[in-house]
Formats: sequence, structure tokens, C-alpha cells
Amino acid sequence: MKNSKVILFAGPIGSSKSPIANYLSWNLGLPIFNRDIIRTEVREDIRVFDIEEFERRSLERLKRMLKMRRSFILDASIDRKGEEIFSQLEGYELFLISINLSKDFLKKIYKYKGYLYQDAEFDKNYNEHEKFVKEYAGKIDLSITDVVFKDRLEISLKEVEKWLNGV
Repeated sequence: MKNSKVILFAGPIGSSKSPIANYLSWNLGLPIFNRDIIRTEVREDIRVFDIEEFERRSLERLKRMLKMRRSFILDASIDRKGEEIFSQLEGYELFLISINLSKDFLKKIYKYKGYLYQDAEFDKNYNEHEKFVKEYAGKIDLSITDVVFKDRLEISLKEVEKWLNGV
């Protein structure tokens, strides 16, 4: 790849960002920058979740990744930090996958995964994503919906491969 590229995601918690990111990584040979892994690491290291330590480690590692100018997959939702992330990735070519599931469908996924959630937290996260989609609709390259969810891995791979090949 001549220019550095980043595949990124927008979507509520638990909407399948990581499975898609891992499938793309495996098939395309791209490294993944995964904030959830850093969150787990912080919890393991200091026996409690410290948001400041999490953000410090995340930012430090992202800066290292950006300094290398490598193409990569950003396995994290950019819903709450859209403008900040776009600014950090200036100079990269971006492919944004937005996971736009209905509330009922997402709640079914949570049930299958055994996720526990509070309605207020679920609604807040879901609404943040809807707000992001409205604000950044023109930057979204692929939208995964209830209708195509079961084929999300292959659809994502096909569309990202077309983008990487300039089609």
C-alpha cells in the first residue's frame, strides 16, 4: 500500500466491531489497534479501572502507531471522539464502517452474548452513535444494518478490499 490507510468503526458497544476488525486483520494482514485490550491491561495491572491511565496508555500507543505511518485497523468506536480521531489521522486515507443496528436487534445481540446493561446506559450509548451518524454521514463508507448483519464479515472484507485496490 502506497499511502497509509486506517479502517475505523462507529457503533454502539457490543455491535460487532471487534469481530469485523479481527476478520479484516486476519484476511488483510493489517495490525489492529484495540482500546479494549488496553482497558483490560489497565484493570489487570492496577486491579481497578483508572480512566486517566487508560487514556494515557491509549494515546501513547496510538502516537507510536501513527509515528510508524503503518496502515492499521482502529478497533474502537469513534462515536464520542469523532473530530479528535479524524484530526489525529490527518494524512491517512480512511475507511469508516458504521454499524447501524436497530435498538431491538442490538438488544437481542446483547442477550445472545450474555451482556448485562442498564437501559439508561444503553440508550446513552445508542444515542451517541445516532448523533455521530447524522453529523458524519458523508464520511461513512460502509453501513452494516440488521438486514446484512449475518453477512457483515464478508461484506466488510469485500468493500475494504475494493477500497484498498482503488476500485
